[in-house]
Amino acid sequence: MLNNMFFILAVSEILKLDISKTISAIKNSKPLKHRMEYIGMADDILFYDNSIATIPIATIDCIEALKNVNTLICGGMDRGVSQKELIDFLKSSSVKNIICMPETGFVIYKELENIKNVFKAKNMEEAVKIAKKVTKKNTICLLSPAASSYNEFKNFEEKGDMFKNLAIGNIIQMRFTK
Repeated sequence: MLNNMFFILAVSEILKLDISKTISAIKNSKPLKHRMEYIGMADDILFYDNSIATIPIATIDCIEALKNVNTLICGGMDRGVSQKELIDFLKSSSVKNIICMPETGFVIYKELENIKNVFKAKNMEEAVKIAKKVTKKNTICLLSPAASSYNEFKNFEEKGDMFKNLAIGNIIQMRFTK
């Protein structure tokens, strides 16, 4: 995200645009839903939704960008995309807790069970319950599946919304209720 801001500032300068307007536009921009989206704090845990991440490199990039990820919730429909790159990354990463959901998460679990603090969760509700127990206070719990959501959800938005509702609760209901 920081790289994007620097790029925008550089282009603004090259095009000789009003830099104060560019900075104002950056400050007032809101991230897209389900894309490294900070959804709030509960139980002294910062929750982020990156349910758009349907390939391993997108999950890796998100973890590297956020830096303070203590718990990762991953897994989804197995479309035959190799999880090796993510598994190798997680082996040496600072992510302490990895919560693995069906189907690809269970592949990740098998590879990391003797190396990392990994958990199997049969669904999102169980994953969030585990996350709230194991995530260190004032660190990040990140939903970033590294796989498609179609095995249990209509799409990544539905998966992300369920995560938000379970992690933070009333925030989602307040958004849709007037």
